Amino acid sequence: MKNRSKTNGDKELAEGRSQRHALLFIWGVIATIGLLLTLYGQYQLSWARASADWPVVPGRIVTSEVTTHTDEEGTTYSDEIEYAYTVDGTEYEAGVVVIGGHSYGAHNVVARYPLNADVSVAYDPNKPSRAVLEPGVESYEWQTFGISMILGALFMATLFNFILRRAMNEEKSILDHTLIILFKTVAFPISVCNGNLWVLGGMVGLAVWLSTLEIHPVLTYGSAIFGALYGVIWVLMLWIWFMAWLYELRDRAMERHAAKLKSQSKREDTE
Repeated sequence: MKNRSKTNGDKELAEGRSQRHALLFIWGVIATIGLLLTLYGQYQLSWARASADWPVVPGRIVTSEVTTHTDEEGTTYSDEIEYAYTVDGTEYEAGVVVIGGHSYGAHNVVARYPLNADVSVAYDPNKPSRAVLEPGVESYEWQTFGISMILGALFMATLFNFILRRAMNEEKSILDHTLIILFKTVAFPISVCNGNLWVLGGMVGLAVWLSTLEIHPVLTYGSAIFGALYGVIWVLMLWIWFMAWLYELRDRAMERHAAKLKSQSKREDTE
């Protein structure tokens, strides 16, 4: 009987580990995609920097319009910019405003480059079909998105790995001990104020105020980090408290309504 119980326990442990490894694999794939996007952004950045030395020729905007996309999630806008230019008697068309992407917004970039406007076009002397309207402008959009994916995947993988390991009562690793210490450190100010929203809000306000005094860099940056971190936690706690208050109001209203209906029913039965 003990052997059978031990076998079942080992089987459940093996299944739990396989599920944990599958989740880690998924987060690893997401992190890998983020890494590829970051590398692509660096590749684009190298071209953007090189474009600062490209030759420039006159050009003309031949397409400048905002495209609307509507779906279940709402309406999004994208710009479509195309320009024509001539190099050594050959006419080319391109649509790159900033290598690596720009952050102007669809309507702003169309207003910036209206139809038939005269523009200066920088082109790659080794490949004239490659051109850009704003040479040398560095864009970090791909890197920002990629690094966000990497950090998010690492955070979620670490968190899920810790939770599942604790659920299976596996032996604590160095990473587990580190996370436990980190969680206790983050939760310490909340435990000090005993979960009181207003005390925590006062601590956040004090930290923000200290960060504006510029007394010492350590105090300034430390207070700013504390205020940002626990400010987010305070907002989340406030939101949870607010939603709980709304549900409590709803439950009270439902109870009063039920009591009223019951009272009316008794009155009708009496009559």
